[in-house]
Amino acid sequence: MFTLLVMSALLGVSSFLSGILPLSFALSKHHVARFSTLGSGILIGTALGVIIPEGIETLASAHAADKLPTSTIALSLIAGFTFMMVVEQLVAPHAPGNSHSHGSHAHPSASNELPLHAVGATVEFDAEMGDAEQPDGAPRSGGQTLGFMQVDMDEMRASRARAYPLTFGLITHGLADGLALGVSSLSSDPAHSDLSLIVFLALIIHKAPTSLALTTSLLNTSLPPRECRRHLAVFASSTPVGAIASYALLTFFGAGADGGWTGVALLVSGGTFLYVATVLQDVSHAPDAGDAGADKPPVRVGLVALGMFLPYLISHVVLPDVH
Repeated sequence: MFTLLVMSALLGVSSFLSGILPLSFALSKHHVARFSTLGSGILIGTALGVIIPEGIETLASAHAADKLPTSTIALSLIAGFTFMMVVEQLVAPHAPGNSHSHGSHAHPSASNELPLHAVGATVEFDAEMGDAEQPDGAPRSGGQTLGFMQVDMDEMRASRARAYPLTFGLITHGLADGLALGVSSLSSDPAHSDLSLIVFLALIIHKAPTSLALTTSLLNTSLPPRECRRHLAVFASSTPVGAIASYALLTFFGAGADGGWTGVALLVSGGTFLYVATVLQDVSHAPDAGDAGADKPPVRVGLVALGMFLPYLISHVVLPDVH
């Protein structure tokens, strides 16, 4: 449990710090896109090469005297995949990831740099004195000033109305990601002690571009930077909360002692990983014709393939003693 708490804290802090960057610096979309593409491959590799095999092995151990429960395996994977599809299409259809913006396509812009916090600064209420003057330099009347304040209030309400669905959608994804980390920490078998570490590393790399996508999408709604930080903080805490809650609930219901339920939970989380990596990330999406800095298909395919093999290499080469 202590290890899970440490990993959850590190995951939350890293997600928040990654999302803060667009509020202070201009970031190259090209490098963020590459990082996101690599993260897509790591999610696929973690699901196919680590989580799903671990779930199948756990189920097989729990049904040692019976046939391999192939129907349970299939149903668990489909349930995880379907859950994320329902969240994307029905619960939060306007989240950044739902427009294939979970990573590299998070924000339409003609520039090759991510927008700065100035994008959302126009709706701040700490307006300078010059903002309260008419074009000829004469002070505005009280009625005019109130009118501009009303416009600011209307803009603020509109910004919040656009921002909440974005944040809610990614919070839901974050909770589902937490399930994978929480379930992977349940295994008491020393031979599988590296599972939670691999899932943790995959989530760390996955969350960085996701946090960037959320922040830049919020800024594009003209939400003030202060409120962007609040939304980001809630999102950053979603995966740690999901991890701790899933671990606590599964332990309470005896899943830690029952390998069958642990295997089912692992397979469900593997299904959610596959959906996020293959559908939301849209790794086969071709770049816009006007994006001169975009990577060519061989580079994108190479990054995805590299990411897919990294979890396997970590599990079987970097940490060979646990197998």
